[in-house]
Amino acid sequence: MPFDYMPWWDKETKEFADEVENFCDTELVPRTTKLLEQNKDPMEIQWSASKLCVEKGFHPLMVLAEKEYGGRDKGYAGYTILNEEIGRSNLNVNPLLTSVFGAGPVHLFGTNVQKKKFLEPIVKGEKWASITVTEPDVGNDAAGIQLHAEEDGDEWVLNGWKRYITLGAISDYHMLYANSDPEMKRIHRHLTAFLVPTDTPGISVEKINDLIGDVEMANSVIRYHNVRVPKENMILDPGDGWTVMTSALNIERLGIAAVVGSSKNLLETARAYGRRRVQFGSPISRYNGVQLRMANISMKMHLIRVYIYYLAHLLDTGEADMFSFALKSSTAKIFGTQSLTEMALDALFIVGGDGYLQETGIGGILKNGALMQIAGGSNDILKLFIGRQEFKQDVDERMLTPSVRGPTKEEADKL
Repeated sequence: MPFDYMPWWDKETKEFADEVENFCDTELVPRTTKLLEQNKDPMEIQWSASKLCVEKGFHPLMVLAEKEYGGRDKGYAGYTILNEEIGRSNLNVNPLLTSVFGAGPVHLFGTNVQKKKFLEPIVKGEKWASITVTEPDVGNDAAGIQLHAEEDGDEWVLNGWKRYITLGAISDYHMLYANSDPEMKRIHRHLTAFLVPTDTPGISVEKINDLIGDVEMANSVIRYHNVRVPKENMILDPGDGWTVMTSALNIERLGIAAVVGSSKNLLETARAYGRRRVQFGSPISRYNGVQLRMANISMKMHLIRVYIYYLAHLLDTGEADMFSFALKSSTAKIFGTQSLTEMALDALFIVGGDGYLQETGIGGILKNGALMQIAGGSNDILKLFIGRQEFKQDVDERMLTPSVRGPTKEEADKL
């Protein structure tokens, strides 16, 4: 089935979608399937798939980055297309996505010098980056970051800890955020962003966590002890870290287009099994209960897909920027990740006992769906953020009945 275009895409975007689809079908999936059949280590499969994507020009950061830095400049629509297709391929390419999140701030805010020095080798797959936000005592309260940064001449000195850092033990750079002025926290001017090479003296990996889902993520606990970072590694200016971090997280949340690809797998798995599996003399696809679960999967998949591509379109056309995008990207992240878990459960119940086998892939999607509701800002916290933001918006009184609106000034003057 050919790639399902969005009606507003131009010819170049449609051609890129065809190119990505062909790459996944003819090169990416066959290679990884062969490695799976050889019982290769998950980490080896992950890196092999990631390096093949880089070799063929399908690093997500390469798709986003400008041509002068080795990118393909396909915009957020191209980025979303690629994430959807990789998700549909049922592959884990954490080095690619993590490098997008880690190097995204350089792409958004870096100087030309920083882009040539840091972004270009990451785009080419010569280097890899991690994003480091979470700390032992800091999770969703990212404003509470405790990693301390103190200015010392032409350098900053970092001291503190980070944990749950995806690929933290094996990446070449850490995109980290440090508290450089605690007195400025009330106006969110207390954080500063740095891109730090991981071979800098004072950085040590204290532990690699054993996870129940993406076990090959090299998820790490990292200590920074008197780590000296030159000022030229700072992204924007001191105190701009909150802006840098929140903008980069919006890119991360848009990256949930992989949810769409995974949900396509669930839909096709349920479709094939429902037609083939016979119980009580009929294919189970004829039973109302199974049809209702199938409808749940289909409706959510299509709604998520349209909304994500709509958001990519807003960014590509300049109708939204990273500063006004948070509410929309948070909505996409919440609905997409929550729906993925629900869709995986519906598919599991359609497939029944066979769905509990590793070879169907449903279990992996279910576990990763739960992880995605936590990572990148937990869904519960993001819901609070959305609720607060909505109450800050001006009321459109045209929508109100007189009893809800209350008297106008003119009406009140007559009373």
